[in-house]
Amino acid sequence: MKTNVKKMDSGKGDSLPKSTKIIIKSSIIAVIMTLLFFIIFAIVMKIGNLDETIIPPINQAIRIISIALGGAFAARASNVNGWLMGALTGIMYMLWAFLISALFGHRMTLDRIVVSDIVMSFIVGAIGGIIGINLK
Repeated sequence: MKTNVKKMDSGKGDSLPKSTKIIIKSSIIAVIMTLLFFIIFAIVMKIGNLDETIIPPINQAIRIISIALGGAFAARASNVNGWLMGALTGIMYMLWAFLISALFGHRMTLDRIVVSDIVMSFIVGAIGGIIGINLK
């Protein structure tokens, strides 16, 4: 007699521990990319003798690129829910940024700028996740 056994897991989703590992790993990669880009930018600033007024927009651009790439990495690694994996990677990136700031003695207050950075990281991470899942 033949028995039909259905698997409960259709293979479409990731388990929570696997998703958490992917989000942590991709956010750490995004932080490392940010630090490397900052070092490169500092060298360019020193060599090129550039005006200091360009620091804030370049800083923001570096963070956006790093979060988007981290979100894309998370989406490609997870195979599902690219936007969500990317958005959570963006949020985790901000948590790492807060932790790093706290380690260097910088007090973080929850003001309008921090809230806008959190929203920006969520949106940019989601966009990176959408791009990453669709580039497969």
